[in-house]
Amino acid sequence: MTVVVMTLVVRDEADIVDAQIAYHLNAGVDFVIASDHESQDGTTEILESYARDGHLLRIPVQGEVRESAWRTHMARLAVAEHGADWVISSDADEFWWPRGESLKDVLAVIPARYAVVQALVRSFGPRPDDGGFFADRRTARTSLLVSGEGTTEPLSRALRPVYRAEPEMVIEPGDPTLGGRRVPLRAWYPIEVFHFPARTADGSAGVVDDAQLDGLLADGSLVVDTRLRDALRSLRDAAGEGSARRFALPADGASRLSFPVPSVVDDASYAVECAAVGEVDLVRLDRHIRELEQRISLLEARFWPRVVRRLARLGRRRR
Repeated sequence: MTVVVMTLVVRDEADIVDAQIAYHLNAGVDFVIASDHESQDGTTEILESYARDGHLLRIPVQGEVRESAWRTHMARLAVAEHGADWVISSDADEFWWPRGESLKDVLAVIPARYAVVQALVRSFGPRPDDGGFFADRRTARTSLLVSGEGTTEPLSRALRPVYRAEPEMVIEPGDPTLGGRRVPLRAWYPIEVFHFPARTADGSAGVVDDAQLDGLLADGSLVVDTRLRDALRSLRDAAGEGSARRFALPADGASRLSFPVPSVVDDASYAVECAAVGEVDLVRLDRHIRELEQRISLLEARFWPRVVRRLARLGRRRR
């Protein structure tokens, strides 16, 4: 059976982390490892609650952020301690939605030669804060079918990787293929990432009000997508009154969520969006190839003069 472990780096995420963990444990994640970076808002208590029930390992971390080091450490723990086949390196504001029955199912069919599977990012913009749950008010996301200015994720951030696990794996957030040493699966994105970026510091910049929302929906820059809202509502309903947690976990190992199979129309629309993304990592690979070519040129520039000098010395000795 395919084992999927999710890793998190969190800091003061109490408004979202409970829903995020419960959702993924229902979506096919087997275990969660979280680096807790000096949280002060109740995040630590939520993580410890899941840890007590055996669903999560909390790792306290302090000081300056060391993203790659922390994520690499957690990924290697996922392999060594939990037998992970795949590692989802996530943030607390990301919800990974499988275009199949579960995350486990869509990852299980990936051919062994591929070490990275890309997921398409769906960004849900900030809405005016009405004091309610974030997923209830944030149901409009960006679309790649049109290219309105300021309405879509930059293509360099349109994809997020899932990693095939290995004992000495390295997580480098800015370079998932490690310069091409990991083979990525191209042109098929079997997972969507619902991204709910936090508000800006002043609480207003970037927030889409009702009038702006209507305009962006009308021109297709934003589309209504209630899949996560509905999923989290069902988990809240299943948790029951008086539950210590707000979101229910799988019952006897069975998920409480049902992920519908995409329709033909939905698949066709999704294919167009995927084509719009293109192979964004090719730019990164091209850069690495150019760097490698420069290094080879430098080595050759140093190597051949040495060969010529060595041959000249040998020629003089024979005389």
